[in-house]
Amino acid sequence: MPLATPVNHAHVRAHAAANHGIERRIVRLVNRIRRRHGLAPLYRNSRLTFVAGLHSLDMARHNELSHSSSNGQTFVQRLRYATHARVIGETIAEVHGRGGAVAIVRAWMHSPPHRAELLCPSFRAVGVGSVHWGGTRIVTADFAS
Repeated sequence: MPLATPVNHAHVRAHAAANHGIERRIVRLVNRIRRRHGLAPLYRNSRLTFVAGLHSLDMARHNELSHSSSNGQTFVQRLRYATHARVIGETIAEVHGRGGAVAIVRAWMHSPPHRAELLCPSFRAVGVGSVHWGGTRIVTADFAS
């Protein structure tokens, strides 16, 4: 099944370059928390990062925060495009204003379902995609075993 947003690779690379720092900070913060809980750190996966970035851009373009893409594709279908992992998960966030990596990870840790995703011992890989759109940052974190 095709991804929801038509892929303009130059556009995706431009967004990725602009958001690379916050995405790396999110992964570092998540790994710091995982270590405190006795869990293995996650390694960054470029395919998951690409899919997560496309999903964040799709949500921004359609002004909708959802685990389903604008074409109805579920996160399971999207992640199966990127990985054949047995265990997968996704967290999303929308932060208004100047909220950064700390605010995003803190919000996830204060939400029981999101906290469970971040602390799932089966996960080994992560891809974080972020877009800043009209004063709002939209972030997708995709996880795989």
